[in-house]
Amino acid sequence: MCVAAYNAINGGKRWDTAAKIFRVLLRLEGGQMLTQTCRELLLRDHAIEVGSYSYGPFFHPGHFPPNVKIGRYTSIGPQARVFNQNHPLDHLSTHPFFYESQWGMAGEPMPRHTLDIGADVWIGYNAVVTPSCKRIGIGAVIGAGAIVTRDVPDFSIVAGVPAKVVRMRFSDEVCEAIRQSRWWEKSRDELVGVRELFHRTLSQPADLHPFLREAGATHGSE
Repeated sequence: MCVAAYNAINGGKRWDTAAKIFRVLLRLEGGQMLTQTCRELLLRDHAIEVGSYSYGPFFHPGHFPPNVKIGRYTSIGPQARVFNQNHPLDHLSTHPFFYESQWGMAGEPMPRHTLDIGADVWIGYNAVVTPSCKRIGIGAVIGAGAIVTRDVPDFSIVAGVPAKVVRMRFSDEVCEAIRQSRWWEKSRDELVGVRELFHRTLSQPADLHPFLREAGATHGSE
């Protein structure tokens, strides 16, 4: 019924009304981490692909632009915004009258690139990702209030205005072991049996997490 109402009001365009229907769907389907219907509608009508268990303000239609891909298990804080389209700096005017079709005066539309946000990313409150950033790597952390103006490496922590790498979360060896594990491809149910391993600290390369040792051994035998 909710989807029928969403379709009837053309929810892909009427964002405020669509947001109310999304809130109902979220209550019915266990919230942002679990809803499948909202993910399908975001992909179909808003060109936003959201991986399983990820959550954030993109579940309010219109808050994120089209052409955004978000990996699994990613956390995006309130008021975080992403942009993947610039105003035309080399035209006579930068005004949307001249590049957005709904105003009836547009020429060629301004290109909108795809922003790829990896798995297990954490983007803090009020962070802003600008159009010059096209990829936020696996396991990256973006500090609250940061202004991201370039691609963010896997497992890096960035902060500031403009955002810069503060440090890496792990050593190169541990980062590679995590990449090889591809643990984020597993469902929540698959991870229940090893959840205690996710409570352990990752320290030095010589003290690799047992889950990563197991994953590395499996990877090496393939």
